[in-house]
Amino acid sequence: MSSPKKRRLGSRYAVLGMLSMGLKTGYAMKKHVEGNLGHYWSESYGQIYPTLRQLVEEGLATCSEEKRKGKPTRNLYAITPSGRKELREWLVVPPEPQPQRSELLLKLSLGDRVASGKCQKLIRDYREQCERDLSYLGEIESALREPPPKHRDQPYWLMTLRHGRAIREAELAWCTETLEHLGQLAGEEK
Repeated sequence: MSSPKKRRLGSRYAVLGMLSMGLKTGYAMKKHVEGNLGHYWSESYGQIYPTLRQLVEEGLATCSEEKRKGKPTRNLYAITPSGRKELREWLVVPPEPQPQRSELLLKLSLGDRVASGKCQKLIRDYREQCERDLSYLGEIESALREPPPKHRDQPYWLMTLRHGRAIREAELAWCTETLEHLGQLAGEEK
């Protein structure tokens, strides 16, 4: 299956999943992705809205208009029983392997074409980003742990969040190790 096709399928099930959580608008879905899933998933409006239209055409979701005083009419979406069935079937299928794309690693793999100090800066900047991400994930985790549970999916959100933290912690360790190696290479360049 081609990569764009896989991406569309991923969007399909991400949107079905968000519908199953009760999110009713593309805007709410985009905000949920940014605020809650961003450490492992992304969706753009350009993916969400066409997916919603397709799901409605297939009978997996419904769409109704909500008239609002002084504001534009908006579309509200809801998952159908058929949509819930398809989502449940997809949830138990093993995930497709997805190759990681990392501009940082691509640049580092070509690092002998620039001075070692340039690569060190890239890694230091990345380390700072990982530290910011860890801080942000820590804030989210603290908020999710405050009783009472805010949503039935909360334990599962915490699991995915802890995965993100573990990845960032491993990346921080890798940054330290890589900076040491780059420091050795810088010494050899002199």
